[in-house]
Amino acid sequence: MLNHSILNKWWKKLSKKSASISPHSKKMFWGISFIIVIILILTIDLFPSNVNLETGQVSKRDIEAPMTITYVDEEKTAELKSIAAESAGRVYEEDRNIENRIEKDINGLFKQIKELRDEETAVDEEMTAVDGKNREELIKDIEANYPVITLETIEILLETPPDLFNELEQRSVNTIKLKLKERIHPEDLPEIREELVQEVMAMDLNKEYRLVLANIVETMIRPNMIFDEEATKKKQEEAVKKVVPYKHTIKQGEMIIRKGDIVTSEDIKELEALGLQRPQINYLSIFGIVTIILTLIVMACLYFYKYQPDVWEAQPKIILLQLLVIIVLIIAKIIDIIPAVNYFHLPYLVPVAIASILTTVLISTDVAVVLTVFISFLVAIIFNNDYNIALTGFIGGLVGIFSVSKLSQRNDLVRAGFNVSAVMVVLIMGLTFNSPFRGWLDLLGYISAGVINGVLVAILANGLLPYLENAFGLTSSVKLLELSNPSHPLIKRLLVEAPGTYHHCVIVGNLAETAADNIGADSLLARVGAYYHDIGKMKRPYFFIENYYAADNPHDKLSANLSALIIKSHVKDGVELAREFKLPESIIDIIRQHHGTNLIAYFYQQAIEETSEHDNVEESDFRYDGPKPQTRESAVIMLADIVEAAIRSKNFNKNNHNRIEGFVRELIRNKLIEGQLDESDLSLKELDIITESFVKVLTGIYHQRVEYPDSLLKEMKRVDKSDKDRDK
Repeated sequence: MLNHSILNKWWKKLSKKSASISPHSKKMFWGISFIIVIILILTIDLFPSNVNLETGQVSKRDIEAPMTITYVDEEKTAELKSIAAESAGRVYEEDRNIENRIEKDINGLFKQIKELRDEETAVDEEMTAVDGKNREELIKDIEANYPVITLETIEILLETPPDLFNELEQRSVNTIKLKLKERIHPEDLPEIREELVQEVMAMDLNKEYRLVLANIVETMIRPNMIFDEEATKKKQEEAVKKVVPYKHTIKQGEMIIRKGDIVTSEDIKELEALGLQRPQINYLSIFGIVTIILTLIVMACLYFYKYQPDVWEAQPKIILLQLLVIIVLIIAKIIDIIPAVNYFHLPYLVPVAIASILTTVLISTDVAVVLTVFISFLVAIIFNNDYNIALTGFIGGLVGIFSVSKLSQRNDLVRAGFNVSAVMVVLIMGLTFNSPFRGWLDLLGYISAGVINGVLVAILANGLLPYLENAFGLTSSVKLLELSNPSHPLIKRLLVEAPGTYHHCVIVGNLAETAADNIGADSLLARVGAYYHDIGKMKRPYFFIENYYAADNPHDKLSANLSALIIKSHVKDGVELAREFKLPESIIDIIRQHHGTNLIAYFYQQAIEETSEHDNVEESDFRYDGPKPQTRESAVIMLADIVEAAIRSKNFNKNNHNRIEGFVRELIRNKLIEGQLDESDLSLKELDIITESFVKVLTGIYHQRVEYPDSLLKEMKRVDKSDKDRDK
């Protein structure tokens, strides 16, 4: 196992190598790593474990569904289509000429028999008959034309008297015509023939004639409904089209085959649907997901590059955003692999609002909105493109953003979590009622997931915030609020060791906060930065005029150069003290920049007066080391510091509003002319607003007071004396 010293050496070596890499290369490295991690998280399910089973084989392990899928059972669907086609029925068309054809056939039969009977010229069978044929040959002709008519029927008809012969003919025609009034299908023919025979056998005729008539009608009857094959096929096709494919849903975590079970064809079918049976990597799905991911990332990068250049150029902020995305996606993936994910609808637990809230607090609201959209779409992909999850994640994230956009205390993070819970409950109810309702118990489960989501947001946001601040060197409103507490060790030390500086910082804080708020800058950062901007004076408090308690000025015993060096050093001392107490970089920047490169004019003039050769006095020795204010907040604190100190030092009637305003405008104008504000992005309009803000605050501080009457002063002294006596 590696010991501590080896790890330290390895870490130092890694740090040196990292330092030698260009910022652009680092950004590329982190960007590519981020893309790879997201792709792996979103596509890991598309690489299923291999299963190679056959029907009748005994399973050697439990096999669960790795995802929720709904597939079409082709076999059962084909069965349903076959049933639909059969139930559609056959289409028949009525044959309106069948009656005439049957009547013609009957008449033809009787005509041939009649001709045979009328034209016989001899009694014995050898005598010549019609067309030179004998009787036997003529009977064979009749049998050939009417093969279903029996020889017995022909023989009887040949011997039938004419009147009865005609009656039998008419009865045959009438009986069939009567039956043809019904719809007779081909498949009904056996039953119809039986009915006709029964009707004939019930007639008032001799048995032999009834048999003759029965033979004629049962052989002559034909269906009057003709099968329409084309229409039938079309009807069956329409019926098949109406068949809804049989879909089978397998839920994630559902047991497909248990260890020791015999594998059935249905099991194989489910394994194939899940892609587990001799699986093939779904390259198309992977390509689709990668395309979506790259599209979202490109759009986000374009947004940051064009509209958020400060974020785009700040590597820690970009890495923070990437980390937040990965954290939420990992939580979503963990929830996705829980077996009961679909039963309890656990996707509503995914706390997208964590990233939204932390981004708002650490970076900005605009960036948080874009990140929320980005994460919501990716979370939906994890849960099989369920865009209800995307909607709830996005709305929950927006609620979190709105809840902490004006953060004033740490409890606001907890309140934001409760706000997310409340909105999630309402939104989940709306989505549930807008889809097939699955019951009140399910709705209760969904709502519970939404409530827990908000609780998770509150807990994780509070827990992660300090670590993310320290890791990425960012300053949140919560951290600033903690620093503004008078019980902070540095503030308490400042009050005790340099009380004059402390009161100066408090007034500068009020001035800076008001001005920053009026120009739309970070007023909380301005106030807290003002509280700490002069902490370096604690190292030598009595060398600064606001902390003088004796009549002697310690600078009277020092040269102008040394005095200027001591005055300048409070900036460096302040930075060192701030780093010792691990103050945020934004506060350290304010400490470093709050004097810019201003000239320490008093000691510069003194140095000039002390030497006869002015060329020996270097102006740079009497200027602060800078840099000039880089932000609006630093610039506002510089101006507030100068204005407060100058107004306090000036011996004029401070009740005169116009005098104060003119003096403040002159001070700010001088700093503008000197170029101290060039790098702060303050506009002339904002400088005018700052001036008005300063004047308003200073007028309130130095307002005219009503003079107490002598009687009231005497009463106050008497009460004070009584209190002291009582204490004794």
